[in-house]
Amino acid sequence: MDKLEKIVRSIDFILKHVHEGIVIADREGRVIYVNEANERITGLDNKKILGQKVIDVVPTSSLIDVLKSGKERLGVKTRVNNKYVYSNIVPIYESGVLIGSISVFLDLTEIQDLNQKLESARQQINSLSKQLSGFIGDKDFIVGRNPKMQKVLEVAKKAAGVISSVLITGESGTGKEVVAKFIHNNSPRKNGPFIEVNCSAIPETLLESELFGYEPGAFTGADPKGKTGLLEKANGGTIFLDEIGDMPFSIQAKLLRMLQDSEIRKLGGGRKIKLDIRVISATNRSLEAMVESGEFREDLYYRLNVIHIELPPLRERSEDIPVYAKLLMDKIGQRLNKKIQDISPAALRCLINYHFPGNIRELENILEKGFVMDEDGIIGVDDLPEFLSLKPEHNILKWNFDENWPTLQEAEKAIIERTLKAFPNKTKAAKVLGISRATLYRKMEEMGLDKDIV
Repeated sequence: MDKLEKIVRSIDFILKHVHEGIVIADREGRVIYVNEANERITGLDNKKILGQKVIDVVPTSSLIDVLKSGKERLGVKTRVNNKYVYSNIVPIYESGVLIGSISVFLDLTEIQDLNQKLESARQQINSLSKQLSGFIGDKDFIVGRNPKMQKVLEVAKKAAGVISSVLITGESGTGKEVVAKFIHNNSPRKNGPFIEVNCSAIPETLLESELFGYEPGAFTGADPKGKTGLLEKANGGTIFLDEIGDMPFSIQAKLLRMLQDSEIRKLGGGRKIKLDIRVISATNRSLEAMVESGEFREDLYYRLNVIHIELPPLRERSEDIPVYAKLLMDKIGQRLNKKIQDISPAALRCLINYHFPGNIRELENILEKGFVMDEDGIIGVDDLPEFLSLKPEHNILKWNFDENWPTLQEAEKAIIERTLKAFPNKTKAAKVLGISRATLYRKMEEMGLDKDIV
């Protein structure tokens, strides 16, 4: 028995149970071993192969090349009968001497079927994950179960499939930029540029040159090489004009001309530059009111407002604040490199009951403060800004009137009792009620309320 046969026999048990097909040939290219998977994959009769030369069984096999060169061949595609196999073939050395070669291969059809099944499974997992987590697309684009946000998602997905202009409105901090990016990233232009312009952050004297660019020597102080404008940089992609309501009236006319003609002229130049861009704009102002007052061009408004997406404020989608909080905490944790396990139910109630004038941006800021203040891995009420914990639940001061109208004393007692249940800390309860701590204790004694009431 030669050395190669001894090696094969020593690992025969393993080779038999490998899913991949295996063929081993000696130095002369004669088949000395095939496993059961070989017959399943190639359809060849193992008994007829053993002892035969590889070149007589599969004339196109690269195993012969490996025996001649002594170098491995990886990722080789070979036709065997009516099938294609994907092989990795390596030489076998003993004490530096080439004694044979081994080919390990898979059915290419099986690989393709497997890839299709994996892709199908991946899509199902993504779909389920999106449903369970309450958001879709960009991880910052949190949708949740709120019907208004579900509508936003529906319109945004439709807008992504066309080139029409989109106007996104909503209060500051509601996520207008996130929706704009979602539309771009899900559109045929996703591989093109996404250029953001904050119309309120650039001085009026500079905004025109920033948008349209300028030729060399266009004005005093201009770059002698000239400048490419942001509109031209967005060519083939999307330009996002944030705070469009703050765009100066004089520039609105030039923007309208660009939308009508799909071309621009740089400042100081006469050459027309053709553009292929998609315009998404956003504002927290009422453009309709600005049109009425003459602050915004009516014709530009209609050009921009082909598809309108209105983002509801966070206070109108408070049922999804737990989902928003969880995802924002993950984002903040990565940024601060700090792990927070959870947020307490009491702290979550404070967030849900807060009206959030700053919307999602404010929620993120509040949670970031919670990260900074936290010491036990769970954000509690004490880790949040104090004004949050002083906000009573919406229904605390409501009275369920029946046929008997309450007396002033009964109403006062009910208010104090319910406030104390919401805020066991007497100092905070007194502050919510607008009285001193001493007055609260006196009233509790007069009304027969337990000082340890919860």
